Amino acid sequence: MSIQYEDPTLAGSYDAVGSFPKSFGYGAEEQDLEDNCSTSADKPRILLMGLRRSGKSSIQKVVFHKMSPNETLFLESTNKIYKDDISGSSFVNFQIWDFPGQVDFLDPTFDSEMIFKGTGALIFVIDAQDDYVEALERLHLTVSRAYKVNPDINFEVFIHKVDGLSDDHKIETQRDIHQRANDELADANLEKLHLR
Repeated sequence: MSIQYEDPTLAGSYDAVGSFPKSFGYGAEEQDLEDNCSTSADKPRILLMGLRRSGKSSIQKVVFHKMSPNETLFLESTNKIYKDDISGSSFVNFQIWDFPGQVDFLDPTFDSEMIFKGTGALIFVIDAQDDYVEALERLHLTVSRAYKVNPDINFEVFIHKVDGLSDDHKIETQRDIHQRANDELADANLEKLHLR
């Protein structure tokens, strides 16, 4: 049995029996869906920064790639910016940029405008088992530069490798890092910048 259409523009516009013609505007066509998919340049961006060997790549591998924490001991140091597309579903769709610890923000080749302008969040990782004075200096330099370029960035500080510390030492380390980081921001008149 064949259906004949009086209007030739409607013939062939049905995909399945009982569906509405595509020309009526019900739902997106396949080409429309492909056009709406975000490219990697359009995805929200999270920057993962910190000193060398602070655990940035380890955190990323455990959280997003289901690597066991013990396996991360064998990861090599990151020596260039590593971009990772995270696309678990249509709701989880962003990029993580893992920066090597030796990035020099004062180097003229570092384009802070391009890096920080389209960024939604900056996560700075501090190794709790290391002397974190240098890490705090780098944190201050990083967030102050990023804030000048993009005041809408959310700043997060992860204190990593605390599982080897006693509970009292964990609390004291967290309190000390928080106090020092906020004091440096206050000294630089950046009280509006909020670290979590």
